[in-house]
Amino acid sequence: MLGFAPQPTRTIYILFIFCLLILSTPIFAANLTASVDRDNLGLSETLTLTLRYDEQTNTAPSYSLLQKDFEILHTQSGRNMSIINGRTESYTEWKIILAPRKIGKLLIPSFSINGDVSDAIEITVEKQSSQSKAMGGEPVTVEIETDKDSAYVQEQIILTIKLITRVSLSGAQLDPLTIADTFITELDEKNYKTTLNNKPALIVEKRFAIHPLKAGSLTIPALRYQVQVDDGDMFSRIYGNNNNILRLMTEEKTLEIKAAPTDQSNWLPTNNLHISEHWSAGLENLKVGEPISRTITITAQGLTAAQIPPLPAINLEGLTFYQDQAQTDDQKNQKGIQGSRIETTAVIPNKTGSFTLPEITINWWNTQTQSYEVARLPAVTLNVTSGGNQLSSDQLNNSQTDDSNDSLENNLTTSALETTSLNTSTPQTPWWIYALLAFTSLLSIIALLAWWNLRQRFNTYVLRKTQDESAANETEFQAWNQVKQCLQEDNLIALRHAVIDWAKFYWKNENVQSLQDIAKLANSITLQEILSQFDANLFGSGSQVFDKQKLKELLSNLRRGKVKQISTEDELKPLYHD
Repeated sequence: MLGFAPQPTRTIYILFIFCLLILSTPIFAANLTASVDRDNLGLSETLTLTLRYDEQTNTAPSYSLLQKDFEILHTQSGRNMSIINGRTESYTEWKIILAPRKIGKLLIPSFSINGDVSDAIEITVEKQSSQSKAMGGEPVTVEIETDKDSAYVQEQIILTIKLITRVSLSGAQLDPLTIADTFITELDEKNYKTTLNNKPALIVEKRFAIHPLKAGSLTIPALRYQVQVDDGDMFSRIYGNNNNILRLMTEEKTLEIKAAPTDQSNWLPTNNLHISEHWSAGLENLKVGEPISRTITITAQGLTAAQIPPLPAINLEGLTFYQDQAQTDDQKNQKGIQGSRIETTAVIPNKTGSFTLPEITINWWNTQTQSYEVARLPAVTLNVTSGGNQLSSDQLNNSQTDDSNDSLENNLTTSALETTSLNTSTPQTPWWIYALLAFTSLLSIIALLAWWNLRQRFNTYVLRKTQDESAANETEFQAWNQVKQCLQEDNLIALRHAVIDWAKFYWKNENVQSLQDIAKLANSITLQEILSQFDANLFGSGSQVFDKQKLKELLSNLRRGKVKQISTEDELKPLYHD
């Protein structure tokens, strides 16, 4: 007899079919893959590593093992999702631009994300790049040279870095040059064409002036020059072609720095020092009480203006001297830095006679002949006589009284004429004067509305300006803290830089480049003397006394004075702490 299968047997059959369907369905697991755009390159070239994870994830790979043999120049990541023919595909991708650190067989290690591991990749790095093999030489090279292998303390050293290319470049960037215990000034950058091995080439030349502050070995570190080769492809320029990035390293260079002789109070190593003077008038017939100005100019090739010492003061009975603040300037030329110092003094004779100003001498070290030389201004004689063409005080007062009386009479006559003219005329009020008054009233209303609108705009401007000043004060406060920290650390070089940086924020003037600039802006004789002692202590033989606490006190007083000008001291005092 036919019947239905027992219920347990039918249930087992259904479960069996369901398991077959589950097992036959493909299971998609996330996959992590690694690939490179090249596995053979030169030491100066770069490659791009691409990591792809077949799911969207926020987990980033670790690059710690990768940095052992490669330098990471740039990283970029993104998550993508697409639907094609009803099928959804999503993945996360990382692109890393790498530069090899050495020549040989290098290994890009495996990466792991959420338990999935990529394969390691072997990279071959050779000395020559692929472009150099095709062109029979490196397309881009870099050279470094100095104008001398040894120098004295504070003597100028010219460093020249040349980038030589036989291909077109779309960009070039040099690492900043920093050397401890030196002052570095970038002189210039120029481009010019030349011919190398009968082939045209372009040279990008950068020059620096280096002034060492300590004796011993001076090491100029290896610098990286990163350039972008222009292949002429528009899409490469828009989207970037990482294969065209080259990293060039300059050679490390060591120089010997010799100590300055101890028998010199002012050490001035230069290849040329010149001193000259100019008088505002002739010196033969000077008059008592009539001032005359003397301007002395000192120029030194290879020295900064801060290295040139001030001239000694002159005291001579019968003459009064008023010295103006010295003017300093640094010019850049083909030979490097040329510093100049200009001192102007007003001389006022107090009595008649002949007065001789003493000779002025400056000892300096000729770096070309390696010997001492002396720059001189000869002694000057002033012949002073009494003044004979001056009016007496009584004559001057009588002349002024007569002029005043004449002026008074003229004024009274003019006033009388005007009064007579007004009295003889009878003014009449035309009908149109009322229309003019109405029109004037309308203009007054319009002006009132315009004033109200302008007042609202002005209030908004004041509010914004107050906010900007608050931000500027906060930046100045941070720079001032850096000055105080350098004072505690007893680092004069860092202190000089910190004081100049603070002054830029304090006066909101990016043109502040030296302590002399600060002295000009502060207009304080005491601060000028302290800053001059600071430079003399740093650039001179070290015998000049420099009081750091006095400098801090003067700068603190300067800051307090500015606070009083901006607002009341109680309102802004929390922003300025000594």
